[in-house]
This record gives sequence, C-alpha cells and structure tokens, in this order.
Amino acid sequence: MSAPKSPRGTFRWGQQVWPATAIGAAEFRRTHAKRAAWLAEVAEVWLRWCRGDEPGMVVQTSGTTGTSKQVEHNRAAVLASVEDTLKHWDLGAGTRALLALPTSFVAGQAMVVRGVVGAWDLELIEPSSTPSWSGAKDFVALTPHQAQGWVNQGAGTTAKLLLGGGPVSKTLLGALLDSGRVAEVWESYGLSEALTHVATRKLGAITDLQSPFHPLPSVTIGTNEAGCAVIHAPSRAVTLETRDCIEELPEGGFLWLGRADDVINSGGVLVHPGEVERAFETFMPAWVSDWAAFGRADDTLGEAVVLRLAGTVPEDVDAEQILDEWREKLKAVLGSAKTPRTLEWGELPRTERGKLQRRLLT
Repeated sequence: MSAPKSPRGTFRWGQQVWPATAIGAAEFRRTHAKRAAWLAEVAEVWLRWCRGDEPGMVVQTSGTTGTSKQVEHNRAAVLASVEDTLKHWDLGAGTRALLALPTSFVAGQAMVVRGVVGAWDLELIEPSSTPSWSGAKDFVALTPHQAQGWVNQGAGTTAKLLLGGGPVSKTLLGALLDSGRVAEVWESYGLSEALTHVATRKLGAITDLQSPFHPLPSVTIGTNEAGCAVIHAPSRAVTLETRDCIEELPEGGFLWLGRADDVINSGGVLVHPGEVERAFETFMPAWVSDWAAFGRADDTLGEAVVLRLAGTVPEDVDAEQILDEWREKLKAVLGSAKTPRTLEWGELPRTERGKLQRRLLT
C-alpha cells in the first residue's frame, strides 16, 4: 500500500480556488499577477516557497524605527517560525484563515507560508485599513489599525484574532470584546528580523493590557545592560539584541515598555512615551481619536515631555481648559517629574499601516 498523501491546502480569491501547491501558485501568477500589484506579490511569495527557493523569505522592515532594510531568512528558519504558530494556536489542516496583510512585510509573507505548510483554506483579500470578509474564520491576523477599521466598518467573524505591528489601545480592545465577532483576541510581540512573533499574550479583558507577554516555547527572551530585549530563537537561527525596553517579571514573562530610541530624558528623568500614553488612556474620553507622547527640545530640561492629542472636541467642552484638567489627572498618576509639560491639539503622523512616526513629532 502507498503511504497516505499529506493534506493540501487551498488558496481562494473571490469565487476562485487554487491548490496550495507549486502548480497552483504558477497558475495563480499566470492568470492574476497582472490584475493588481498585491496579487502579484502574493503569487511571488507563494511560488518562491513552493519551488523550494533559498532564501525562503525576503522581507522589508517597516522603517518606523529607522531606515527600512531588506532581511533574508532561510527555509529552515521560516519553517520553524511557521510550526511555532501552528502549534501555539493548534491550527491544523483545513484551518479557515484570512490573508489581509501586505506580503511586502514579514507578517503577510508568513501567512502565505503557513497556508501552504499548514494545509489551510486561506482566503486572500486586498490589504486595506478596513478589511472585510464573508462568514466565519478560524484565524485572522491584523494590525491594530486594520482591526479598528474592521470592527467599525467591516464584516465577518473569527475564532482567533492576532494583533501585531503596534500597541493595542483600550478603546480598540473594548470594541473587539463587545463586538461579539471574535472569540479570542491575542497580541503578539515580534520583529521582521526574528521572523514574526516570538511572544504573545491573550487579551480577554481590558485589564489584560497590563499583563505580560510570554515567549513561545522555542524562544527565550532576556535583557542586556541597557534593559533592552535580547531574543534567542535557535530554531530560527536568531540571536538578536533589540532596541525594545522590557521589564522581566519574577513570575515569568515581560512587560513591553517602549523603544529605547523614543525614551525622553527630561531633566535626568527617563520617561517612556508609552507610560504617559497608557496613563492618559485610563481616563481618556471616547471623542479623543489619537494621542502620542514625545520629547521636545527644552533649554532647561534638555527635553520636555509633550502629549499631542487629536479628536473632535464637543461643543460643550472648552478645548484649552480640558487640557489643564487632564494634566492634573496625569500628575496624580505619573508624578510631577513624568507629567507632560505641555498637552496640545494637533495632527499625528502615521504610515499607511497606521504606525506612529514618532520621530516626525516636534
């Protein structure tokens, strides 16, 4: 008797379906690559993996923390990352998944390879800030920016929603948990250089936004002398010193504090922007749509902490007076040394994917 055949997945776009094989990838590229740039990118990632090309993955970093660069990963490392995901969430053959992320970046490419290796039923939709799909999925990965657009304007449901690429706000998590359209919300910590997520946390309640991330079983995460995360993932051939400040917890896991490059030195007091932003979020009204802390050059302090806000101020609210009130509330939470010297209204620069470009704030 011949050995049983391994299950094969399927990729679908609209009403059309292809086997998740090299033949399917070649046919998809032949018939669809010229229709749209994003379809051509999917075809290349899919075909590269099915052909057995080395490197297995070539990705572009986002560039939000420095100059964007190209990173290559060999097939063994990519496969190890994919298997970590399949095991962590028990995503077996036939998993109904969605590709809504751009495949120019690591998260989107990883979804394509997971679809092939895991024999998933993977639906392809054009990457956008308001993704939408029909029916129920088992696993969907989105950026927080996309998730906000989906819960506000999109359709579809999912058993597991993985958020990555930026911090998850209390407002977003509350909307997702109240929507009745997602059974489990997860947040990931990862980097392009580490082949997507290396740690995760489950967000079942607003209070979980204060809970630690836990490394995947194949990964260990420590800190260097600067308090930045050092990632060891031998199966992915990754040993990486990051610029992410973390706090290791005695009971296990870690808290993400922010980027070392973003730390504000205000008169010798080191302030993480995320600390200020999270404090503001504890009492922030729903009509504030965006907010970010940053350092502004100051003759006395070196850098002064500034909190910039965006939103439509209600007619019965004094826009300047409310800033003074919020500053006092922040002082009660943060203490005088870390309280923003200035709260101001203004625009916040973000990339097309919704990532804050903090370095452009002045």
